[in-house]
Amino acid sequence: MAMDTQGNGNSGFGSCCEELKEVMSGEDFEPLITLADDDVLYMSVGLIDMDDEEPGMVDHPVFFCPFCGTKLQTPEEVQAKTDAFGDEDEQA
Repeated sequence: MAMDTQGNGNSGFGSCCEELKEVMSGEDFEPLITLADDDVLYMSVGLIDMDDEEPGMVDHPVFFCPFCGTKLQTPEEVQAKTDAFGDEDEQA
């Protein structure tokens, strides 16, 4: 799943506080909070062993800003976005 590290695009994520904006736009390291191609904001929460490859990241949707507590997305919005994105992949 490709991620957008800018975090400002059309989503509005990162506009609630400077801390989230800074974390999403960090260029010195791979951000742990990122905007995916499906327009869902995810936080990396762990690593998983892959077969003879580097460990893979385990991501979970972020519903509230971890810095200021602002509601960012609902489970229903995440489900609708991931369903729509999956439908686009099947049509391609």
